[in-house]
Amino acid sequence: MFRQYTLHDLRGCAELFRAAFAAEPWNEEWSLRLAETRIAELTGTPNSAGWVSEQDGKMTALLIGRRLTYLTGAEFMIDEFCVSPEMQRTGIGSKMLHHIITELSAEGIVRIVLLTTKGFPSEKFYLKNGFQQEAGMIFMQKPLP
Repeated sequence: MFRQYTLHDLRGCAELFRAAFAAEPWNEEWSLRLAETRIAELTGTPNSAGWVSEQDGKMTALLIGRRLTYLTGAEFMIDEFCVSPEMQRTGIGSKMLHHIITELSAEGIVRIVLLTTKGFPSEKFYLKNGFQQEAGMIFMQKPLP
């Protein structure tokens, strides 16, 4: 059901990415080219890993992240995780996440970390799947001129 991402998956994953983030509550308008660029950048970095789910030749879920060294052990940072709008709330996201947790745990990863938007359905999804908010951490940004 779930397999490692390959370069041959780029177009299908970009189409999935566009559809998932065009939907509520994100309402983001990604062009196919920009989505392909984002995915290629993330999957082309050292220590990156990606998984896909495919049904009837169409991508239904995508998770991309990076293995990172940290003081307390190796972590996996989720950079992008999306499920096609038609497959959301069917359990595929949780199943994929648990599959990946099993794989990462077997290779010695001690923690999965991520950023998500407070109050969005993704926050509830991660809490439901055993993630915890990190007390004392804040996300900061500075727009450049």
